[in-house]
Amino acid sequence: MRVLAIETATEACSIALFNAGQLVANRHETIGRGHAERLVPMIRNLPSHGRADEIRVSLGPGSFTGTRIGLAAARALALAWNAKVFGFPTLALVAVGAAEKSSRAPVDVAMAGGHGEWFVQQFGSDGLPSSDHLSLRPNDAAETLSQQVVAGTRAEDL
Repeated sequence: MRVLAIETATEACSIALFNAGQLVANRHETIGRGHAERLVPMIRNLPSHGRADEIRVSLGPGSFTGTRIGLAAARALALAWNAKVFGFPTLALVAVGAAEKSSRAPVDVAMAGGHGEWFVQQFGSDGLPSSDHLSLRPNDAAETLSQQVVAGTRAEDL
């Protein structure tokens, strides 16, 4: 089974194509804005133009416009390819990646949000959220997070 993953809720535009769980190809560009212009050409440049049986797309939190672009592209491709679409929470994806690198320790995630705030959320050693995600000013985010492992675009700022 081929799976196309799309992440456009953050300042990055990222895609990955998997076949039977193995990474086939991926692209990642930190662009801030312009997801609508970059996403489809990035997919088109994947092997077999990214065609997949399932499409997984980020649901945020993050840029409302970026999230809509990712969802619209995923739904359009799913119609064309007769594929299934599934959403995933962006902060959970970041947490899973960090937990794998840190021997499954609890992880706090801090990502750039809008209007000078950060999106933050805590995850347990089981990879599941141990708090709701919040949008906070940086000082409040620093007081809220408690784990030694912090991941995301604002991790170093903490």
